[in-house]
This record gives sequence, structure tokens and C-alpha cells, in this order.
Amino acid sequence: MPTRTVVIIGGGIAGLATAVRLIQSGIKPIVLEKRPLLGGRAYSFVDKDSGEEIDNGQHVFIGACDQFQQYIADIGASDQIRLEDRIGFPVLKNGKTSWLKARKLPGMLANLSALLGYKHVGTAGKLRILWGLLSIKLTRLGKNSPHDQITFDDWLRDHSQNDETIRNFWNLIILPSLNDDITGVSAFTGIELFKVALLGAANNPAMGIPLSGLSTLVGENAKKYIESHGGEIRTGIDVESLHIDKGEISGVRTSNDELIEGEAVVSAVPANAMTKLIPGGNDGQPDFFTAAESVRTAPIVAVHIWYDRPVLTEKFVATLDSPLQWVFNDTDLKSRTDSGQHVVISLSGAWEWQDQPKQELREIFIAEMEKTFPAAREAEITKFTIVKMLEATFRVEPGSHQRRLSQRTPLPGFYLAGDWTDTGWPSTMESAVRSGNLAARYIVEDIRTGDQSSL
Repeated sequence: MPTRTVVIIGGGIAGLATAVRLIQSGIKPIVLEKRPLLGGRAYSFVDKDSGEEIDNGQHVFIGACDQFQQYIADIGASDQIRLEDRIGFPVLKNGKTSWLKARKLPGMLANLSALLGYKHVGTAGKLRILWGLLSIKLTRLGKNSPHDQITFDDWLRDHSQNDETIRNFWNLIILPSLNDDITGVSAFTGIELFKVALLGAANNPAMGIPLSGLSTLVGENAKKYIESHGGEIRTGIDVESLHIDKGEISGVRTSNDELIEGEAVVSAVPANAMTKLIPGGNDGQPDFFTAAESVRTAPIVAVHIWYDRPVLTEKFVATLDSPLQWVFNDTDLKSRTDSGQHVVISLSGAWEWQDQPKQELREIFIAEMEKTFPAAREAEITKFTIVKMLEATFRVEPGSHQRRLSQRTPLPGFYLAGDWTDTGWPSTMESAVRSGNLAARYIVEDIRTGDQSSL
């Protein structure tokens, strides 16, 4: 294949994954990122006081995230992630702990066995859950499926679920996975999630954790790979518009009026940023992009607390009937040997918290930690900080499936990447990688077939 050049707007995971896959296909990528850091919404920063690299929030992946894991392997960073063998985590409710932990059984049976010892749902509730999972397994989803028009909560209640099972099981998984309450997500996405996570292989729902800072893991490692294989990474570049020559995309123009040429352009930025790049008056083609204007986002708030001694004994804990949601022992997860402990509280669907000032959040969550974990009552807090990600993920509300665009667009030479595009996955690092892989695949196909005149 002759050498080609492709310009990629955005240095998040989607853009970097596109670049890696293009390099593997013999094409030179030029990645343009507005910020000084790579990784997009998965980034870390160095704490001035401790010198510690801190993630903006706790990012996890699961065993089913095969393309994300391959991306990490491609950029030479497999030793910087850890994946458990099976699903297994403690759930705290009103001072009582029960585990959702799979047994050593083959395939899907291992995942279903996690319900056996789970005490926050009674026997009748477990039978309801099994019936719900069977209904999910038998449900067929298509492109125009009516399941995208109703909430997962409504669908579950139509399939014998009640307040007990929804609050103590279904939403326990939905809220952190989809960054939204179960009453706000589409049945289509909820069903997809459980088909993959609990009704697949034994390691599908196993939790994976980054062992290094996110900017290092997904950003700097990718930068080294891309640049060592002839690609370019340029940060501090603000792309103003697409450059069109004779009806074809031939590059981009920056806010400094610099023309950066390429034989194709990939937008790997959020939907609202992508639509601003699209020119008008192109024979109705921009109508393809209209749906992206309706993509909405949801916030995540991360509460970071440093204690002078350990207060958590587990690597991570889920909570019910508590604002804590999920609590991560970052010190243990990153294998640090500090005498103290860095705890990260991850708050999904965080509309309630996104506008509250730091001092109020400090009072609320320090009190909740002391209420939930007795050891926190005796510990001293050495540092406290809040990271708010107001547009952390796109919402998978009813109707959202139709708003997710293909990575191949009607504009010749213009492609899309980003977790919000049509990947079959919710807003995750896996979806971002899949979108980049698909964009790169379509570019290579169009080069080979000559379907896009700009290539």
C-alpha cells in the first residue's frame, strides 16, 4: 500500500487508537490535540504536594473489553494493567457486607453463581433476577429495536423485577457502568450490557484496573509508539475547521490559520465539538450529522481523600443506600507502599454533586466514610481534593441509539471516531478504541476500493 497521510483531530483514546491502527496499515497519522495532555477524558495529573500521579477519576475496564486490552498491548503497556480472573467485589449495605463473587465454574455459570452468596437480595429476589437474565438472553436487538424507546427500569418491571432487585442488583451495575440511573438509560443499552457482562464468558465481567496514571497508560505510551513508527503527535493545536478543496476534504485549518494537509481527516472529538467543524451547503450531506447535535452528556465527580493510615481493607467496595457509590483503594491498586492510604470515591450520574462547593462535599463525604468504614474515624486526613468531569460520558437514554453515527460519513475523506459513535458499546474506553479501529478500517477499505474520491 502506498504511504498516505491522515489527519486526526483529538488526542483522546479514540484518536490515538485510530492512529495506532493506521500505522499498522501503513498509513501515517498526524494527531492534533488542543490540550497539552493526551488521553482526552482519561487523564492524570501530578499532585504538587506529593508528586503523585493522580487520575482524574477511577477508570476501570472489564474482561470483555478485548479491543481496549489489545490497544494496550499494541502500545507496549500490558504490564501497566491488571485483570481479575472472575467477577468478585464486596457490597456494603447498612453496615453489612456481602460479596458478588463468581465461583470456579465454566462459562456463564460462573457469572450466575455470583448470586448464590449475595445476601442483599432474598431467595425470591434471586429467582426474579434469574428470570430477568433469561429474558435478556432471549431478547433480540436490532437497529430499529423498540427497546431503544423505553427505559431499562420499565423493561425490567415488565419482566417481573421489583424495587428490591432493581435497587440492590440491577442498578448496582447499571449506575457505574453507564453513568446514569437505571430510570434514565434505554432498555436497548441495558440489555446489551448484561448480555455481554453476565451472559458471556466467565472472565467477561472481571474487573480490570490501570496500574499507572491514565495519561501515562493511554497517552504517553501511545505517543512513544506512534512517533517511533513515523506518525506525528502535535499538542496545543486548536482545529478551527475542515479544509475543503474542490468538494473534497484535504486537511484542516487551525485557529492560527495554519493549513495541515492530509488525504483524509478523522474527527475524534465529542459530538458537540465535531458538529462545529461541519461546513454548510454540501448538497444536503450535513443532514447526516444532525442527530449528533442531540447527544447529551452526564457528569462524574471524583472525591480524593488521603488518610494517614489505611481505612479500607479491600481494593474496591460498592455501597448501597449510601452516597458513596463505589470506593477505591488507590494506594493498593497502584501497589504503592505508603503508610497512609489514598481513597477515591467515584460518583456516577453526579448531577446532585456537580454544583456543590468543595467544602460542602468534604463535609458530606468525610462523614459518610466515617459512618461506613470505622477505621476512618481514627484516621487523620492529610489531603482532600475534588475532580469534576461535567461531560464525562454521553447519555444512553431512550432514543440515543439512533443518534450514534457511523464512523464513515457522506463527506468524502471525512471519518468519525469517539466512544459516542456507533460501536455497540456504551461510553467506555473500550468503545473509544472500537471507534478508532472502525474508522481506520473504513479508511483502509476506501483507499483500496477508491470509493472516496479524496483518497
